[in-house]
Amino acid sequence: MKERDYCFLLAGMEGFSPLILRRLLGLYGGAEQVFKQESLPVSEGRQAAFAAGKAQAAERLRQRDQWEKVGIRWCWYGDPDYPARLNHLPDSPLGLYYRGRLPEENIPAVAIVGARRCSPYGRAMAERFGKGLGERGIQIISGMALGVDGHAQQAALDAGGRSFGILGCGVDICYPPSHQKLYETLAEKGGLISELPPGTPPLAHHFPLRNRLIAAFSDLLLVLEAREKSGSLITVDQALEQGKDVLALPGRVGDELSAGCNQLIRQGAGLLSCCGDVYELLGLEEGASKRLRSPLSLTPPQQLLYRQMGAGPRHVEELMLACDLELGPLSLILLELENLGLIRQISSGSYIRC
Repeated sequence: MKERDYCFLLAGMEGFSPLILRRLLGLYGGAEQVFKQESLPVSEGRQAAFAAGKAQAAERLRQRDQWEKVGIRWCWYGDPDYPARLNHLPDSPLGLYYRGRLPEENIPAVAIVGARRCSPYGRAMAERFGKGLGERGIQIISGMALGVDGHAQQAALDAGGRSFGILGCGVDICYPPSHQKLYETLAEKGGLISELPPGTPPLAHHFPLRNRLIAAFSDLLLVLEAREKSGSLITVDQALEQGKDVLALPGRVGDELSAGCNQLIRQGAGLLSCCGDVYELLGLEEGASKRLRSPLSLTPPQQLLYRQMGAGPRHVEELMLACDLELGPLSLILLELENLGLIRQISSGSYIRC
């Protein structure tokens, strides 16, 4: 077996979170070395799951071959098509299952989230932003949920754009069932992505983990309607922890569905009023008919640094921590982005997007 196969087997073992697996890989030097251990420094329950996973290895590899025959693919972090946007996560998945395709690295991606039971206003705004951004070729990332998520994704697809559903279940399961048409269209014109194996049901504890991937796949997060204690705010927290900008759609004072968005704006989130707000933060010109195909042909390190810049000034010390880079390599990438006209230095050690 190859390293890819050992990663696949480890990633499917019950009770082993991506963070635990990453630590084990660092401890032993690789997936093969981890898999070949007789015992691991884990709890008794995980040790039993580890032994069971090793015993089922041949069957699980046969399952993977069967999934590939029906269009379900698996990529691991060593593959060239593994999304570079996930590399900064300390608990990035060892691999991803997907139908369709994965988001393109050199094209901006915007996450749109909001209330499942959205108002007519929320639906109209979801369709407006999904359509407007989709027409420009900006990739729409969401969770295929009822309400804002689904309306925005369907509008983007109807406009000829691409959208990607990040799921809290296996990619062979349509959840919610009423989104069967959207599910099929995403598989055809975008992608369905999950870190969970096919057949995994949509259990409640899967969705907070899914939300961190929605944030990670996006360059910017839009919140269109949210109650004060909405699940969408989990995605907001994840995005902020990852250094992403958040824009919230304002609503009427006293409107329950707008309470979460209005609170975000009070706490410092950007105010979302039109697609131009999105173009500005992404560093794009607001040409109504200009469609994005490869607006930023950046290397993965340049992409990572540019995404970390955000809307306000960032100091080199912040960027060193955010990108896990030493000062020398960071300074070189900053110079490259300056030469491309994407950022500028506003004071000693502080940079801002142009």
